[in-house]
Amino acid sequence: MARKQQKEKIQNQFRENQDDDVKILKKKTIKELISPSGIDASNIDHLEIISNTKRYARSFFVSSLPRMCTFPELFRDMYMFGDINTSIYINPIKEEKSQNDLNRVINELETERIMASDKGNINRESTVAQKRFEAEQLRDEIAAGFNKLFEASIISTIFTYSLEELDRESKLLSSEMSKSLVGIKTAWGIQEDAFKSNLPFMDNRIKKTHSFDRNSMGTVFPFTTSEVGHPTGVPLGFNKQTGTPILFDNFHSSLTNYNMVIFAKSGAGKSVTMKTLISRSSVLMGIESLALDAEGEYTIVAESLGGINVVISPTSKTIINLFDVETEMVKDEITGKERITLNIENKVEDVTQALVTMARGSTRSDEVNELTKQIIAESVAEEYVDLGINSNPDSLYKQLAGSIMQGNIFSKEKKDMPTIRFLV
Repeated sequence: MARKQQKEKIQNQFRENQDDDVKILKKKTIKELISPSGIDASNIDHLEIISNTKRYARSFFVSSLPRMCTFPELFRDMYMFGDINTSIYINPIKEEKSQNDLNRVINELETERIMASDKGNINRESTVAQKRFEAEQLRDEIAAGFNKLFEASIISTIFTYSLEELDRESKLLSSEMSKSLVGIKTAWGIQEDAFKSNLPFMDNRIKKTHSFDRNSMGTVFPFTTSEVGHPTGVPLGFNKQTGTPILFDNFHSSLTNYNMVIFAKSGAGKSVTMKTLISRSSVLMGIESLALDAEGEYTIVAESLGGINVVISPTSKTIINLFDVETEMVKDEITGKERITLNIENKVEDVTQALVTMARGSTRSDEVNELTKQIIAESVAEEYVDLGINSNPDSLYKQLAGSIMQGNIFSKEKKDMPTIRFLV
């Protein structure tokens, strides 16, 4: 009897403890569940993130910037440097405050220039005079509405699994940033505030700001490279930032498709770019191009490259046969190899749609409906069937008896294509 009571008592205690655990788990938020066990902020130059695996974090802030920089090289290492988080706080400065601050800077620089001139320090006088000229130019641009000033604070945090690795990565980051004349400092004694500033809370606790104008502000955004174009292709020009040539290959494997569109205002050089691409692709890569030229501006390009100009008009002898079909080269999605195909189903649909459009435009009748379209489609398909043309590319050519070069495209003669008069 005593043993049974003791067993029931143990079971009741287990149920109570289980209920308490469930209640505690239900009270926890997602933040509490994914957060580490704790963070030790007692060290003045790093933090210890205590979890199943201890990690170390050290935060930095940008202390100095170069007078000029190359886009987008300025902060690239702070974005791409291993396990690192970088936050940038950007705040616009009011025009009134910008004007007052710049006027004060101009007066200080002018005073410093006069003092350098009195001492006979020509180098210092020249440097200060240049800074004063740039400050005046910036002030005038802001007053005219062509520019604007911003305050930006840049904070980064490195994460490692050991103190030795943390010191090594910190030195390496400082060395890499110094190559672009960017000075960074450890958030000495304020690691906790710097770490919190680098979290997505929009709370900048460091307040180590630098002034940027509208043009230089673009250098802080995380573009990974200033290079454009492809490793192979035709030359189109030079990169103004790096001086390297820009090559463009419209059929490069990195592109998902071959489509391209050029946007620009009138006179910006859209036609020149297109003519350059067509001519150089023909000479350097052997690519043939077809231009639907309503204005006749590509006539000289075609003649210079040994091409032909086909004039299509109501009075010309040249016509377009809608029924004419050619083989296509497509890339197999599985093997990646190119193969020859004859998509006769799509051709029937294209011809049908063109004939329906012509019928609606000439008759302007409501009788041209889906039934009419179905009848035209069946008639078009029968024309290809009568000629024995199907999805097999070889069905497009006549079977020549006694041909010596079997399988060679040059030994084949193409069948005569049907025309609209066969449907009448």
